[in-house]
Amino acid sequence: MKKSSYDTALERELHDSLSHINLRKCHQCGHCTGVCPSARYGGIRPREIMERASKGTMDLRLEQDIWKCLMCNSCSERCQVGADPAHVITLLRNAAAIRGNRPPHFEEEMKLFVKTGMSFPRTGLTKKLRSEFSLPELEVDEKVMEELKILLSLSRLGRF
Repeated sequence: MKKSSYDTALERELHDSLSHINLRKCHQCGHCTGVCPSARYGGIRPREIMERASKGTMDLRLEQDIWKCLMCNSCSERCQVGADPAHVITLLRNAAAIRGNRPPHFEEEMKLFVKTGMSFPRTGLTKKLRSEFSLPELEVDEKVMEELKILLSLSRLGRF
C-alpha cells in the first residue's frame, strides 16, 4: 500500500488522537475479525482497518467499510495487546464525518434529532407500541430543545 500526502495527514491525526493507544501495537493476529459479527456477513474486517489506519492508506473522504461496524466492541474485548480497534474505528468515523463522508441515513437521523430532540420519528406505530408497553408519551420540552441548540452550536454535531 502506498502512502499519499493526504494519508500522512491521516496517520498524524490518528496518532495525535490515539496518544494513549499505539496503532502499531496491533500485530495483525486477526482475532478481532474472527469475533466481528459484521465480518461474518461480509462487513467490516477490523484487522484490515487497523492495518490500513496504521499505514495511513485510507482516504476517509471515500472510505465505506468503517460504516459497516456494529459498534459492539467485540474486537476490542478480544484484542490481546490492547490496540482497541473499536476506538480506532470510532475515531476514523469521526474524522470521515468531518470530511463529509457519512451515510445518508445518519445525516437524516441527525437532522431529525436537531429538529425534534429525538433520533427516531414519532409515528402512529411508535405511539401505539409505547402504549402497548405502558410507556409514557415522549415529549421534548422547550427547555431541553434550547439546551440542545446550545450544545449543537458549541460542538460540530449541528454541521451537516
